This record gives sequence, structure tokens and C-alpha cells, in this order.
Amino acid sequence: MMTEAKPVRLLNLDLLRLVSALLVLFFHYGFRMQITGEGAGIGFPELAPIAKWFDIGLLIFFAISGYVIMMSAEGRSAFDFAAGRFARLWPTFVVCATITAVVLSIWPVPALSAPTMQQWLAHLVILSRVFGQPFLDGAYWTIAYEIIFYGWIVVALATGLLKSHWRLIVTVWLAISVLNEAALQSVVLQKLLISQYSGYFAFGLALFRTRLENSRASFAVLSLAAGWAIAAPFITEPEFISLYGFGRNTAGLAAMGPLALAAVTIAIYAPTLPIKRGLAISLGGLTYPLYLLHQNIGYAAFANFGTSDNRFAILALLIGGLLAVAMIIARTVEPAARRAIIGLSKPVQASLTRLRARFA
Repeated sequence: MMTEAKPVRLLNLDLLRLVSALLVLFFHYGFRMQITGEGAGIGFPELAPIAKWFDIGLLIFFAISGYVIMMSAEGRSAFDFAAGRFARLWPTFVVCATITAVVLSIWPVPALSAPTMQQWLAHLVILSRVFGQPFLDGAYWTIAYEIIFYGWIVVALATGLLKSHWRLIVTVWLAISVLNEAALQSVVLQKLLISQYSGYFAFGLALFRTRLENSRASFAVLSLAAGWAIAAPFITEPEFISLYGFGRNTAGLAAMGPLALAAVTIAIYAPTLPIKRGLAISLGGLTYPLYLLHQNIGYAAFANFGTSDNRFAILALLIGGLLAVAMIIARTVEPAARRAIIGLSKPVQASLTRLRARFA
């Protein structure tokens, strides 16, 4: 049986991923840190008026994830997909969580609880809240959503529904999301179906399938996903107001969704930027470790070493240092761990195949 050809890697998406991570970084340092007190009074009020919009980076992340994960799942079994995702996420997550725990233990942040051994151990399964332990870094909540999304993709692959009935799956997903946010207000559904942000994951997923199929039905589902994605900033704004004490203007909220979706669409359809393939992939590879490391380690740097006079120097040194550590992790930990995990998964897969054949 022939294996389907894998889609060509889109280098523009690698670059957009890094840009998105930097947007989130500046949202935390340039806006959030001073309001929440996590920088011990240090902040960047000069940057806040624009940085308060940079959580758009999360929306871009989610849409890219929908596209890339659907592309990654194309032509693969549920086991192969799950093993690949585990190899991609888990080793780097554990390393970054460990670095964060060490940094916060040495340089505590007054506004944050000191890390504990129980908290660190809970992070060995990534979803530490399952064990009643808070995340070591505030940014980890998005990784939890990513894992939930991957889990549903595994189920859809295992049942064979992803390719043949993806339109129905996405339409039902969006319908339940709208119903939940508009009426049910179920926290369980909100978490399990990522109902607040499902439009972005669904948009990326549908965009990939629409590029392959180019049918009216596919475009209709893509349009439904885009509509719900555009509504998301308004859905989540009450949480923003509750946390930061003020709301953002309606025009800006209305622009966030379209801008995020446009950025992803342009990155996919536009000609590849004039950049060497290896460099683009390397820059994209910095995204995951940078995202995992930046938030609370950044707060620790500002809280322990920052002053009103040196804050911009701290910012520059911090970003440079985080990028350097992210590069080391991306070039050493990630490839070695991925090869080891994929290698170990092969005999497990063979055993499962034999077991399935025995009971067939």
C-alpha cells in the first residue's frame, strides 16, 4: 500500500510562529507584568497601549496549530501521530519546566508562589492541574489546550472519521462551542472542546482541507470557523476586564480575529519569503522552548534585577538569553529525544499490531 506524499513544509509558517511567540512575550512584559505586579513594580507603560493587543499572538498560534496538525495527521495512523506529538512536546516541556522551577527557586517572584517538588513532579505529565498542582508558568494553559486538540485528532484518526467526515466533525464542534458560550456556560465543555478558541483551531484545520479539496462544502465550513474565530475576542474580553480592570475598544476587538486569520492565510498562500530553508526551520524551532520559558522567568528577571533605569537593558538581555537557551534546546534536546522516543515507539506499535491481529 502506497503512503500518501506529505505536504511541502511552509517556511512562512515557521517565521510566523516565532513572530507570534514574540508578540505574546511583549504582551506579558510590555503590558501584563506591571498591572498584575508580577514584575515587582517594573513595567513598560510606554509599550502598554500597543502591547495590550499582542495577545493576538495566541490566536495566530491556535490557527497555525489547526493547519499544521491537520497536515501532520495526513496519511498517518493514530499511533504514529500520537507518538510524533508526544516526541515533539514532552521532552522540551519537561526541560523547560525544570529550568523554570530552578530559576524561580533561586530568584523568587513576590507575586508568585514558590515552586515545590510536588508541583514539578506533576509537570512530568504536562497537565499538572489533573493532580491539583498549578502550572509553573502562566503560559502553559495554552499547551493544555493544544494537547486536548491533539487528543481529539487521535480519536478522529483512530475511528477513520477525520478524512471522510471532517466537515461534519468541525460543524458539530463549532455548533456546540457557540451553544456553550451563548447559553450553557459549561466549564467542562469549555475545556474539553476549547469552545472559546475552537474557531481558530477549526479554521486552520479547514484551511488545510480546503486547499486539498477546493470544494464549496469545504469553503462553507471554513467560513463558519472564521465567523466563530472573529467572535472569540469579544467572548474572552470579560476575562481580560476581570484580570486587568479595564476593557479594550470595540474596533480593536473586531480587528483581532480578521488580522490573525489573515496573517495565517497569507503565510500559507503567499510566495515563500527569501530566506534559506535551514534558517527558517531553525527560527521556527525556537518558538516552542521560547514560549515555555519566557513568562515567569522574565518576571523573575525584572523582579530581582530590574529598576526604572535598567529595564530596557534587562529586556534586551532577557530576550537574547531566552533565544539562546531556546536554540540550545531546539538543537540538542528536541532532536535527540524525538529520535529516542520514536525509536522506542516502534516495538510498542509492532506489539499492538500483533495483539490486534490475534483478536481479529
